[in-house]
Amino acid sequence: MRLSEVLSAKAGALVRLPITATVSQAAEVMKQEAVGAVVIEETWGRYRGMLSERNLAVAIAQHGRDLFRRRAGELMWANAPTATPDTTTADAMRLMREKRVRHLPVLDHGKALGVVSLGDLLQLDEPCGGTQHLFRAGLAA
Repeated sequence: MRLSEVLSAKAGALVRLPITATVSQAAEVMKQEAVGAVVIEETWGRYRGMLSERNLAVAIAQHGRDLFRRRAGELMWANAPTATPDTTTADAMRLMREKRVRHLPVLDHGKALGVVSLGDLLQLDEPCGGTQHLFRAGLAA
């Protein structure tokens, strides 16, 4: 199975914010949309990075209350691992395990098409090329 198929099956739309959004705005959108990560884009729609729950947790420890006045672009993970629509679910799981990430932006020519989460992949009926059990074992280790 390819990530394009996973994205097609997902009910929710891509949650994105401009690079100029505040961290407070990003946290509010994540809460409202019940997502663990948002895509950060330039004003013209080009992917710049991802802001996740993990980014927020680390930033709280570093910046304290000042954090929520900062811009999402300051805290986003600009070099987060990404995939393409043609990436297989098995390859996506391997990448997520190797990089120890729970969210994987799916890009096509610099534009974000969606974000595939660890939960999305673990819920698949397909055994992800036999890697699902290895991924779960890696999380327990």
